[in-house]
Amino acid sequence: MKISVIIPVRDEEENLPQAISRIRLTAPRAGMEIIVADGGSSDRTAELARSLADEVIELAQPGRAGQMQAGAQAATGDILLFLHADTRLPWDWQSELLEAWSSADRPAATAFRLGFDSPARVYRLIAWAANLRTSLTGVPHGDQAIAVARDAFFRAGGFPPVPLMEEYLLFKKLRALGPARILPGAVSTSVRRYERNGPFRNALRNAAITLLFYLGVPPRSLARLYR
Repeated sequence: MKISVIIPVRDEEENLPQAISRIRLTAPRAGMEIIVADGGSSDRTAELARSLADEVIELAQPGRAGQMQAGAQAATGDILLFLHADTRLPWDWQSELLEAWSSADRPAATAFRLGFDSPARVYRLIAWAANLRTSLTGVPHGDQAIAVARDAFFRAGGFPPVPLMEEYLLFKKLRALGPARILPGAVSTSVRRYERNGPFRNALRNAAITLLFYLGVPPRSLARLYR
């Protein structure tokens, strides 16, 4: 079973080498490819990607959904794992993923529990709340390293061309194809956005955006709140 790790990036020259190094170090088994989809970086991201990844796709315009869709179309794996450049996979991610996809009750999608790269109590609280949200909605967020069976991904139409909430729209269609499973391992996601905006303010904003989406506010309007 082959895994395609797809990393959408823009100006991630600091994080991308660490992300790819972690993948290579923690995935000793064969049957894996790393695809970087760059959305018009102005730094050395694309140059570094060409030396580190198996394939690099360079797009003129940024947009995470479009970048991930382009990466998926270029991928040759049975499982498509979408990874943010500032998210580190668990050390045993490959074993957990292959075990889930080899089971009799094979899921349509998986994700890991959310964790942060800071031990501060505030981030443990935010991670707990985010994991509770995932258990209630059945939709993990992109920084939880979502993985989707290739056939299910394309049957569901892939990521729609929206500036935000692409995972919610994808999972809405995936539910008809099979269950989503949250794996026991936890990713380690950067707290940089929380530090920049303020931890509680950032968490409350994310919760508000999710609520507004369920109330019918279109993703394009929500994207203005996310910036």
